[in-house]
Amino acid sequence: MRHVIESAVMTQDFERIEQEVALVSTEQNMMVYVILDSSSEIQYANHIIWRDSNASNVLEGYSAEQHRSSITNNKPYINVSFDRLSIQAYYPLNSNSRFSYSNAAELVYLEYDIANLLSEASESLLKRFIEIWGFGALVLTLFCLLLHYVLIRPLTQLSQAAKNLDNPDFSNNIICITTEINNLRDYLNLVKGRLSRSRKRLNDAEQRWLFAVEGARNGIWDWGIATGEVFVSDRWKEMLGYQHYELDNDYSVWESRLHRDDKEQVLNTLQNYINNQHDEYESVHRLRHKDGRYIWVLDRGKIVEWDESGRPLRIIGTITDVSGDVKNQRISVDKINHNGLIDLINREVLADELYDLQVFSRKTGQFSSLLMINLDNFKLINDALGRQLGDRLLMQIAARLSGNFSNAGLVARLGADEFVILAKNLGSEIDQANKRALALASEVRQLIGRGFTISEQNLSISARIGLVVFDGIESLEPQVLLARADSALEQAKDSRSNGCAIYEPQLDKNQIQPFKLQNELKDAISNHQMSLVYQPVVDQAGRLHSVEVLMRWYHPQFGFISPAKFIVAAELTDCIFELELWALDQVLDMINTLQQAQSTVPIMSLNVSSRHFHQDHFVNVLMNRINAAQISPSLLQLELAEDIFTVNANIARGKISELQGFGINIAMDDFGGGSCGVHQLQGINFSQVKLAAVYLDEIEYNPETFNIVNAVVEFATKLKLPVVAKQVENKQQLNLLTHAKCTWFQGYIISRPLDKEDMIQLIKTQLSLSVVP
Repeated sequence: MRHVIESAVMTQDFERIEQEVALVSTEQNMMVYVILDSSSEIQYANHIIWRDSNASNVLEGYSAEQHRSSITNNKPYINVSFDRLSIQAYYPLNSNSRFSYSNAAELVYLEYDIANLLSEASESLLKRFIEIWGFGALVLTLFCLLLHYVLIRPLTQLSQAAKNLDNPDFSNNIICITTEINNLRDYLNLVKGRLSRSRKRLNDAEQRWLFAVEGARNGIWDWGIATGEVFVSDRWKEMLGYQHYELDNDYSVWESRLHRDDKEQVLNTLQNYINNQHDEYESVHRLRHKDGRYIWVLDRGKIVEWDESGRPLRIIGTITDVSGDVKNQRISVDKINHNGLIDLINREVLADELYDLQVFSRKTGQFSSLLMINLDNFKLINDALGRQLGDRLLMQIAARLSGNFSNAGLVARLGADEFVILAKNLGSEIDQANKRALALASEVRQLIGRGFTISEQNLSISARIGLVVFDGIESLEPQVLLARADSALEQAKDSRSNGCAIYEPQLDKNQIQPFKLQNELKDAISNHQMSLVYQPVVDQAGRLHSVEVLMRWYHPQFGFISPAKFIVAAELTDCIFELELWALDQVLDMINTLQQAQSTVPIMSLNVSSRHFHQDHFVNVLMNRINAAQISPSLLQLELAEDIFTVNANIARGKISELQGFGINIAMDDFGGGSCGVHQLQGINFSQVKLAAVYLDEIEYNPETFNIVNAVVEFATKLKLPVVAKQVENKQQLNLLTHAKCTWFQGYIISRPLDKEDMIQLIKTQLSLSVVP
């Protein structure tokens, strides 16, 4: 083959090499037959899948070092590998042929299977052995009888003694004639002593392990699923008021103590885990105490043994008593909208995580939680020990939190003495989510409360935790979630809360009520509490078309207040007129700023309440302010809700026509939401219609919803109305809405609402925001 390859290379007849390699491939015992170049790349191979691969990566028996050695010495190397049951050979090619072309072959490597040869040899040897055995059977029998008395009998006696594991005796009535048997007996006595000491060490280790686990307030349980036998630790029994010798080791001991209201949920959760429907078993439920009362426990378990078919045989788990953190909270079944913020490292990263977590919760239907952790006496310790030791303490706390709770979600440092944890997958029901969040908070407090050793000083530090549990149905600003967590942190100061509190507006003494909201709104503008943010609306190429202007209110006492609350409160009074006119003035000022910078100004879209729109003086006041600012009305767009047609529909249509006559763009919000009849839209040339956000909730999962969106968009297109898909949060939604042929797109996946400076910078740079494939 070397001659064939060398001659083929000299004549550039590479097809001949292919034929020869193919011929070799017919040999059944030829495992590997490859031709390699200097970089161990496979040029030809008996298995085409290896071609153009590096031999070191695909050939198990190949050695690049031996390859180089054979080439250097220009000698073949042949090795019989009994581990692999094969012959391995390295044949260098003629040096003149190796440089005839680029990436030329320089070595033939083969591996030949000798398993069959060895099998034949083994069979031949066995046959010969049987013949010899038949001939010597008689002699062997006589020899065995002699051995029985000399060796077998004393060995049997030693074996019988060894069966008594608790107290084996290898000395009494055992006659040992040979020195070897005597030595064995002495060795077994030595092993007996070692075994006794090992059992003691194992018992000590088990006790230490139990102490380490139960020292963290955890009780241990071990359930044999097939047998129903359950082992529970002393700490487990102690939590329920029992002595270590009480309670049988039976599954019914646990199940019979479940609270009847929790039983079905707990058993379903456990069965789903056993059926491999969940990655872990975790439940917060009640167990009956010996005295008849119930305690709350956090119960966790993990399968540790399976049978040959993969069915679970054994689960080991722990329970933690979290009664103090659950029973002192008035858990509400009302779903509350929540939001939050994150780490000292980068608040933008934290904000992104909170936005993503809300999207995740909304998509999966699972509640999530923001835990704000405040170290009560850290400042005192920091002042007493100095900043360096204080930083070391913070490092230990951060390491401990990350090591124990990183699987639950993001763990980050928020401030000098504050940490946050973002936890997800807390369940689909608010009660369950609240309990699991409180159980997690209880674990955090226990973990921090175990104390620390810094520079040989034992330090005790406690923590308070404020929690916000949310399902993401309403997408909230991170500042809102942080403000709510901070409010819960204030509630956690109450001694009855055990240092943990869930944010609940109806229990928050400082919660701002609607009537108070209206009073505060009157001074919000003059006190510079109001601000505007701007969210881009782009086409499929990412080009900026328009900008929706949104109001924000930051109250010095209550933090960020949701627009869903203060807009409703403002509409109950005349404050809505002042707010919307103030927003108009701010937008006109921004347009002036952009024009002075000679920037292309996108259409600025302002939301106008139906109540304000129906005021008799609305058009005059609006145009007076626009003309006074010397701004072209075509740069403005008013977003109206469908309910403007519910009263005085003809007047509303006339007013829209009047505004359009001045050049102002009019858009319809929540198009397709069903608030008005289609006939009422007839003849109105809206500059935009914004698709009702209700369709976005199920468009990813429900084909019927996608069909409805298609129909709504098609209907708008026939009316020559450009459609804006708003509140788009992920690429799947974006893809579906693109296929539905929406004209423009708006949402967090495009851009979050920007402040004035960032919006101006975006307009000036003319950056593309497209994420449409």
